[in-house]
This record gives sequence, structure tokens and C-alpha cells, in this order.
Amino acid sequence: MTTKLCALNWNVNSEPGESMMYLLRRYGRSTVYLMATDWLILVGTFGVALHWRRYEPDLNIITRSLHVSGELLTVLFYAFAMIGIFGALHLYKRKTLLSPSAHFLRIVQGVAVCVLGYLLLRTSIKFFVFVPSRLVLINWAFLQFSALVIHRQIIFPAMFRVAARAKMHRRVVIIGTSDASIYFAQQLTDQRQYATLRPVGFLSVSDCREKGTRITGDLLCLGKISDLPELVNLHKIEGAIITPALVDLSYQDLMDLIERCVRLFGWVDVHTDKSSVWHKNLNADTYFDIPFVRMREIPNGPLIRAYKETTDLIGALIGIVLLSPLLIATAVAIKLTSRGPVFYTRERVGKNGKLFPFYKFRSMTIGADQDQSRMEEIKKHIQDESSKASKIVNTAYITPIGKFIRKWAIDELPQLFNVLKGDMSLIGPRPVPQSEYEVTDEWHKRRFDIKPGCTGLWKVYAAKNGTSFNETVLYDLYYARNMNPLLDLYIVIMTIWVILTGRADG
Repeated sequence: MTTKLCALNWNVNSEPGESMMYLLRRYGRSTVYLMATDWLILVGTFGVALHWRRYEPDLNIITRSLHVSGELLTVLFYAFAMIGIFGALHLYKRKTLLSPSAHFLRIVQGVAVCVLGYLLLRTSIKFFVFVPSRLVLINWAFLQFSALVIHRQIIFPAMFRVAARAKMHRRVVIIGTSDASIYFAQQLTDQRQYATLRPVGFLSVSDCREKGTRITGDLLCLGKISDLPELVNLHKIEGAIITPALVDLSYQDLMDLIERCVRLFGWVDVHTDKSSVWHKNLNADTYFDIPFVRMREIPNGPLIRAYKETTDLIGALIGIVLLSPLLIATAVAIKLTSRGPVFYTRERVGKNGKLFPFYKFRSMTIGADQDQSRMEEIKKHIQDESSKASKIVNTAYITPIGKFIRKWAIDELPQLFNVLKGDMSLIGPRPVPQSEYEVTDEWHKRRFDIKPGCTGLWKVYAAKNGTSFNETVLYDLYYARNMNPLLDLYIVIMTIWVILTGRADG
């Protein structure tokens, strides 16, 4: 019998300004609990490892009342970083927590990465803030592994069983009344002691289910989607699951529904035909082998803002300095080989639809941006869901040097100056001309709730298989609501790979 996790029942309806309530709304109660206890285990076992070694009295945090040294501060911050690594290893995913064998393997991987990462930092940096004792690291690995296994595979499941008996599951409404929706609800009901969620009823989408109609077991149709705000307090609903409907929603209706649920609960789990690109290619979680993607509020706290602004500034400066010889050589080559300016500067749509001057090296002949046939092709690409393309370009206008710099993404390098100016981020949605922006649907425009980027998920997946326009936007929307340092690192690494393999121009 697989071990399932259960969310502890706290009431979370506060504004995101309160950090703990914001974390609870964004990541869920069980995840926040596990992240907090994992951090305490990492720090606490390190302290015990120091106590066992007794090689440095000032570092014995077990017997001293209070002494915070550079070594201990390093571990405090290192443990925070490891929580992110644990997330990348799926240690907070339901599909891991619901499988004891997979969970055990992930714990082994997490401990190995933690200790080896610390050893690598100590070896490469050679700074006094790292504890030099190998015995401390060995003790830390043993204690950390033992504590994580005991807590995650014995204590936490026991807490879950107590919570399940007390009916402390998170109360959710299932949106959609198709066979798939009913099957999901039956699984949650039949295996309630192993589930984190408790369905309280259904909402119909566009079928003819009347309010009060029995759907399955004791679960009724509570009304239609438009009734959701009124039903939240009436039924104490804490979240929503969007499942396939008998008549599937349009993209616009689906995104409106996601936005409504996120405003009410801070999160929503989505599994529909329209969002299948998320389930297939991104880091989907599963419930009873059904893939779901969690969409959250766009992170806008002081920490994420500081992280994005700092990494954008430092990344752009380092890029400009390191690549300055290439920038100069490219400018000279363009000037010598074709008539016209070195830089192509046109307005692009930025955050919240605001226009900004967008910089690229010119790779095409003068007047190429007035090509009406290309504009028609772009419109066709936007409207045709089966059209797969990374970029739509009339190759007749590309200059000889332009072909080379486009293949290796050298033409994109001046965007680093856009990042320095604050108009763009290193990672974000693809910036578009105003003419393209104006012919898109309203839900497409929501990707510009954040700054456009030099690269993004759209770049990675377009280079792999090509994407439809709708899929490109879905990638951008997913990133906006799930951005984090590890996802950014993945995008940067994959973008470098795309460039090195000569696929930057599709």
C-alpha cells in the first residue's frame, strides 16, 4: 500500500503581504511544512555533527547558549539553497511522496547532493566559512539521511493518518463533470485516507447539469463556474481542480477560470486538453496517475523581485563585458558587408503592454520589417493551432553575415542593454512588435504581466520541436506563475545548448 501525504488544515485567506500566509497559499500547507522541517533537519543535524566531532569549541552549537559564526551562518543559508535542490529532485511532489520506494531514492539523492555540494564549495572556494573536518561531513550525511527517512517515511505518514481520521483534508471543488472528472472524484473519495484533497462537489462548465444534481456518491453539482465566489464561504472551499469538461473550454475561458481560481485560493490544479502541453513537457505532478500542473499567483514579493533584478543586472553586465570583443567584431562585420545601420531598433511590447525600444544587431536588409507577406504569415501562425514554428522569417531579406549571426544567436546580444535599462529580463516571454500584439487574443496578452526576456521556455521548446503560437503563450504563462531560480538555471543551460547546436534561429 502506497503511503500518501495529507495537508494539515490551516485557514489561509490572507493577503500575500504576510510572508507565511503567502507561502501557504502559494505552495500548500504540506509542502511548506516539509520545507520547514527539512531546513531544520539540515541545520540541526549539522549542529549535532559538530557536537560529535568536538574539534572546535566555538562551533559547538549544542552546548553553547548562543554563538553564530561564519561557518554556522553559511550552513543556515546553504540549507535554504538545498530546499530548492530538494524541490528540483521532486521531494515535494505528490508523485514522490505517494511512492515509498521513489521517496527513499530521492532522499538518498538529496543527501548526496547536499554533502557533496558542500564539499565541492569548500574545495573550490577554500574560505574559512566552510568546516574543514571530513568527519563532520560524514557524521552530517549519516544524521541527515537518518532524520529525513524517519521523519518523511515514518513520522509524516503517521501525522497523515491522524489528519485523515480527523477529516483534515483540503476541501476542493472539481470544475467539470465529464467521465474523467467523475473518475477523479471517485478516486479521492474511495481512497480518502491516502489523498490530500477532499472534494465537496462539482461545478458544471457548459453542460446541462442542474444545481443539486447528484454526480457521484454524495457529491452534487453545486452550480456553474460563475457561482464559484459565492460558494467559497458557503462550503468552506480551499481550492479548485480544473478537469476536462463535457464541452471543453476555449483558451480564453480556461485562462479566465485559472485567473479567477488563483485570485480566490492562490493556486489551482489544471488537467485539460487545452493545457496538455504543460502535462507532457513541464514538471507535472500526478494524482492517481492523472497529471496536473499547478498554476499560482505571479510571485511579486520583495525576495523574488530582488532576485530577478540582481540576477538581471549582474548577468547582463557579465555578458556585455565577456562578450565585448564579439559585440565589436559583429558590429564591424555588419557595417562592412551591408548598407544600413549596425543595430536594428524598433519598438516592442513590454510589461503590461508598455512599448520600449528593442535592440538587435541588424541581420536583414533595410525595409525587411515592412514585408506584408511575412505579416500575413504571422497572423496565420497565430490563428492556426496546428502551425508549428519557432520563427517566421522571409529568408530572402537575410544578409550573408545575418545568416551566421542568427544561427548562433549573436544578433540577440544587444538585448543585454535592454536588460540593463530595465525594459527586459534575462528570462521571460518573447517580446513582440505592437502589430503582432494587437492581433492576439486577450489571454495571449497576459504573458506580459511580467517583463519580456532574452530567452525563456518558449525558446527551449521551440528549438526542440517547434511550437504553435498558443503553446508558446502557454509556456510563457507557466513560467510567469512558477518562476524560481532552478527553473531559470534550467532555461539558461538549455538555451546555451540550443545556441551551441546552431538551432537558435529555428
